[in-house]
Amino acid sequence: MWQRNQTFIDRGENPPPSKQATVVNSIGSRDKSIRPIDLLHKLGNLTTPANVNMAQLSASWATRRYFWAIEESNIPQSPFRLSTDARNLDFHQKNLLSDEFGVAFAGLVLESEFHASEFVDISIALGDPEIYQDIRQRGRTQPDYLMWSEIAASPYYVVECKGSQSSRATSYDQLRRGLEQVPAIVFGAGARQVITLVVATCMEETGTTVFVVDPPPDEPSHKADVNKKSNKVSQRTGESSWEIRDPDEFTRRAWIAQESSLLKWAGQYREAAQPDFELEPWRDRIRNVPEDAPRERLQTELGVFVGTRTAAFPELCSNQIRIFNGVEEELLAMLSEGSPRAREIAQANQRRFREEREVALRGNPLSSISPNGTCMIVEGL
Repeated sequence: MWQRNQTFIDRGENPPPSKQATVVNSIGSRDKSIRPIDLLHKLGNLTTPANVNMAQLSASWATRRYFWAIEESNIPQSPFRLSTDARNLDFHQKNLLSDEFGVAFAGLVLESEFHASEFVDISIALGDPEIYQDIRQRGRTQPDYLMWSEIAASPYYVVECKGSQSSRATSYDQLRRGLEQVPAIVFGAGARQVITLVVATCMEETGTTVFVVDPPPDEPSHKADVNKKSNKVSQRTGESSWEIRDPDEFTRRAWIAQESSLLKWAGQYREAAQPDFELEPWRDRIRNVPEDAPRERLQTELGVFVGTRTAAFPELCSNQIRIFNGVEEELLAMLSEGSPRAREIAQANQRRFREEREVALRGNPLSSISPNGTCMIVEGL
C-alpha cells in the first residue's frame, strides 16, 4: 500500500483513497462443489462479446481454449486445480488465464450463492459509453459486470472480477485494488438495492479459494434532483460513482442486453443486432451482420433447448466432438417474437432450473444448464 501511494506522490498525483472492506457473511468459509463444464459454460457466457461478428466465434471458445487447463481427478470431492501445463505457461498467458478464470468463478459464485444468473457489462446498463474510456485509462483488465436475478426485488450486484495463480497475498492485493476500482452505483429513488462486490479467485497448487468482499458504499459527491426530468439513464456523481436517474429505463436496458446475449448464445445473430443498436445507437451499424445459425433442438434433463452445434476441434480434421449452445425453447421463441412474455418465461425458468438443478448435476457431466436459460453440452465423447 505504502509503495503504491508513493508512486502516485512521485508523479505529482494524489493517491486514490483506499476503502475498508467487510467480508460478505452470506457465504462464510466453506467448501463448495463445482463442475468444470459449468465453469467453462459460465466463462463463455460472460465473455462472449456484444459485437455480433465476434459473438459468432466466441460462444464456445472457452471450452476449446481451456478444457486442458483443468486438472483431471478420479477422486470425488478433490480440490479444483489447474493442470501442470496451465501452471507452466509464460507470465503473460498465465495472467490472461487467471483473469478469465477469475471472471468464471465470480459468475458461478454469484449464480449459486446470490441467485444472480443474469448479467450485462455495467457500461451498457448505465447508458454511458465514456465508461469504456475510463476503464482503459485506469488500466483495468476487464470491465465490471452487473449481475442480477429476475426474481422480483432481488438486488443488482456490481461485480469486479480478479484472478491469480500466485498466492493468497496476491489475491489480497487484488481485493484491495478492486475496492478502489469498482464503480459505486445508487438509485435516486425506488427500484432495487445495489450491492457492490469484489471477487478474487486464488488458484494455488493445492486448491482454489474464492474471496468475496463487499466494500462500504461511497457517498455521491452531490445529490441529484430526482424530480428533475432527464433523458439520461445515469448521472456521474464522482470519479467512479453513478446515480441512476431513471430506474425504469435502467431496468429496461439491462433486460434488452440480456435478450441480446441470449439470442447470440443460440446463434441468432441477425435477431440480436436490433437490440444491440437500440442499446448503443451511437455505434456505427454493422454492415455485414452474420446470418442466423440453423436452429437445432436438443432434449435435455431439464427440457428442450434450441441453438447451434459447433465442431470443437475442426483443425484436427474431426467433427465428432461438438459443442451445443442453446437457450430454453419457449424462452427463445418469445425472444424471437419480441414478446413481453419473455421476461415472465425467464423468471419461471430461473425458479424451475434452480429447483431441479440437482437432477442436472447428477446427469451428464458434459452437460451444463444455467438458471439464465442457457445450456452448453459437449457431444461425441
